Amino acid sequence: MLVPAIQLSPLQHHLLREMDLCDLPAPDTAPESYAARDLDTDEVRDALPGLLWSGLVEQRGGDHGTLRLTPLGAATLREAERDELTARLSAVASFADTVSRGAPPRLAGHALRRLAEGTWTLEQAESYVRTG
Repeated sequence: MLVPAIQLSPLQHHLLREMDLCDLPAPDTAPESYAARDLDTDEVRDALPGLLWSGLVEQRGGDHGTLRLTPLGAATLREAERDELTARLSAVASFADTVSRGAPPRLAGHALRRLAEGTWTLEQAESYVRTG
């Protein structure tokens, strides 16, 4: 199945990840469900029409029904996650060049861990190793 290239915002990515775990109630019916997932119900309400229109999410039972991820939404989420992991792996490989130039092992290990976790960018990891 070809997945159309859809660029997800951080909010959309977070929301789709949560819906991948389980269906969610409409934001107006259970705002506490969104708060528990560190999602702002007003932001979700604003993003929802676009997600519904694009076919990434479907709502069953009308405006107060359940929100669920569609197969297209799941494929788009997987593609976004793949792209994120590909970029992270590329950054780790680039960082190996920095380490091969004689970076202190303790600093390099810490920076590599943060880079692999996605906590730091390549630039942050390289700067940490350079400046200590």
